[in-house]
Amino acid sequence: MSQNRKLRPDRSINGIIPFLSILFLFGLGTLIFGVPIGLKILAGGFWIFAAYSLYIFFRTGNIGHMLVGAYDVFVGAMMYVAAGYVPGRWPPSREWALAWIAGIVFFGAFLIYLAATKKIKWRGREIFELAGEAVSETGNGYTPRPRPVGKIGFNKPEILSFARFCSRHLVAVAYASPRQVSLVPVKMGDEYTFMFRGIASNPEVTWISFDFDGEVVVHISHKDYLDYAEPLAFDKLCESLGLLFIEFAELHQRGEGVRVIDRLDSLKMSYFS
Repeated sequence: MSQNRKLRPDRSINGIIPFLSILFLFGLGTLIFGVPIGLKILAGGFWIFAAYSLYIFFRTGNIGHMLVGAYDVFVGAMMYVAAGYVPGRWPPSREWALAWIAGIVFFGAFLIYLAATKKIKWRGREIFELAGEAVSETGNGYTPRPRPVGKIGFNKPEILSFARFCSRHLVAVAYASPRQVSLVPVKMGDEYTFMFRGIASNPEVTWISFDFDGEVVVHISHKDYLDYAEPLAFDKLCESLGLLFIEFAELHQRGEGVRVIDRLDSLKMSYFS
């Protein structure tokens, strides 16, 4: 597969801003109140990340985020325990050091596996790249109007099953209503805002809607459209994105959902893109 990217290079630092914020608060708290308070602030930060990861697990069914949440709980607990020891003594105790090493080895093996296999990676960037690959024409400009792109012969349970598959593998976040399911591709770094808003009909969000009568409608946001290096023909891009998800739905319906993940992995994008 060609590696000539249709998307602009990803230079966003959105994904690391929450971590940098926690480190800043840790440093500030340590400077003002001392090491024990700084460590407790750090522990609180990890527990916030743990709550977020567990929310992702319950929202999407992605097992990897449950493991990430467990890791954050462990690190937060270790930092909190360390705060109770005499400041300046590191490691706080032999027992603490042994527990830290055991926990890091245990969780580290899982985290390396999850990162290497991209099981906790949001796949929105790959989705947009695949959609752009099929479009060679440029021009005709952007329009916010949603575009019908086709019809599928699936019933409601089959559409809902496909939506759960997309959520579980972070291909797209599913938003269900009595009439349809809307799938929202999420790029790495953007997930923090996506997961706490009902955004399936937001004009600033790209979505692919599967009506329970079979109609498939696509809306591409202006922000996502501008991520392409060239002004691709908008009608063709919408059609390509819709047909891509129809193809994914057909693969899933035939029990070949693994081929969807293979298509995304074949782009060989980095974990952080």
